[in-house]
Amino acid sequence: MVEKANAKINLSLDIKNLRDDGYHNLETIMLPLEMHDSLEVQILPPNATDDFVTCDDFSLKITKYNLVHRIIDEARERRGFTEHFLINIHKNIFLQAGLGGGSADAGAALRAVLKLLKINATKQDLIDIGIAIGSDVPWAIFNCPTLLKRKGDVLEFFDHVAPFYVLLVKPFDGLSTKEVFETADKCDDIDHGDINLVKELYEKDDLEGLGKAVFNSLENPASEILPEIQEIIESLKDDGFECVMMSGSGSCIFALTNDKKLWKRCEKKYTLDHYQVCATKFLRK
Repeated sequence: MVEKANAKINLSLDIKNLRDDGYHNLETIMLPLEMHDSLEVQILPPNATDDFVTCDDFSLKITKYNLVHRIIDEARERRGFTEHFLINIHKNIFLQAGLGGGSADAGAALRAVLKLLKINATKQDLIDIGIAIGSDVPWAIFNCPTLLKRKGDVLEFFDHVAPFYVLLVKPFDGLSTKEVFETADKCDDIDHGDINLVKELYEKDDLEGLGKAVFNSLENPASEILPEIQEIIESLKDDGFECVMMSGSGSCIFALTNDKKLWKRCEKKYTLDHYQVCATKFLRK
């Protein structure tokens, strides 16, 4: 079977205190995009003793310990199935971009495995499996508009999908999530905003209000490492996009607009400037 693994943006991201378990408490709004990887998943013969994961992007290191392997191992241990799987990942989501590509692949792999084995799982079962792998993974399993809290294991779903056009622009260099968080822990210039206000404005399709209200606690630390992030943000604002911000831990920037011509024109512009670019929309199910 084929399962889509959708990218996400963090419409806003508030990083709070560092927890004893190594995670940070946070509040964030995650929104799935039409942009996606595709996973081909099939059950291996009964004599198989391991799962096999392949990928058509050779820059992505596929090892025994990647997120797809780990989530299947975690589910196998918790649910008691013995089957093994062949998974081919067709990459489209930019790497080291803050778009959740690795987590999306893990979430899609779990969904596919559970469907193939006809295993039913509760919301809490899925959260428990996902959070054992990473803070973005529980969200990626459900893949819908969500307000996340604590370390990513408290999920409050909502239904609204705004009609905005989404332009993604990523500089050549990616960022290590670990390095960005370590920089943030030492940084005094951390942006905190009103996450509930951002959600309210999004649900009203208030693009102008969103442009003033969105925030990302990791944007300034990430820009210390890669100043080009701020250059792209200012350029997109100058182009006329009403709402522009870095997603997650970066380095990808998203820009929102209601102007389809601006969206397509700037897709071409930034592609010619040798950035990784994707013109996409929010996912409707």
